[in-house]
Amino acid sequence: MGGVRWFLRNFEEIAAGSFLVLMSLATFGNVVLRYAFNSPIQWAEEFSRYAFIWVVFLGAAACSKRKMHIAIDTAVTLLPARLQVICSLLVEALVLALVGAIAYYGWILCSMATQATSTLKIPQYVVYLVVPFSAVLIFLHTLRELWAGLRGLLRVGGDS
Repeated sequence: MGGVRWFLRNFEEIAAGSFLVLMSLATFGNVVLRYAFNSPIQWAEEFSRYAFIWVVFLGAAACSKRKMHIAIDTAVTLLPARLQVICSLLVEALVLALVGAIAYYGWILCSMATQATSTLKIPQYVVYLVVPFSAVLIFLHTLRELWAGLRGLLRVGGDS
């Protein structure tokens, strides 16, 4: 059971890392075959492009989970602890609204993408599915942070 928990806890990193490795191998193999044998892999460029899209969106979810996104908090750190927590809660609420919209419109994008890709011949919605999927992951991570912030507000409020 510990292996399943570890996998779920590190899912975004594992998936993004796997796509990164596959993208790198496809690109490297394509370069070698193109220049050494003048025979490129037909699907490698398209696969690398789509894998890169998945790496970026899954990486954004991983950064959200680990709170590694860039933030400028100079002014917030000057505030009292209770106001810092309130600012954090406000930011988390705005993030929830944003990723909720991204998930919604990402799902609409997937439902409209009925055409197959040119070389791989996979449905286009498979490529675009990462948009609502990563938005839902970010939404869940943000909900967890919002809950922690609410508990922190109650804790800081009790200290006053």
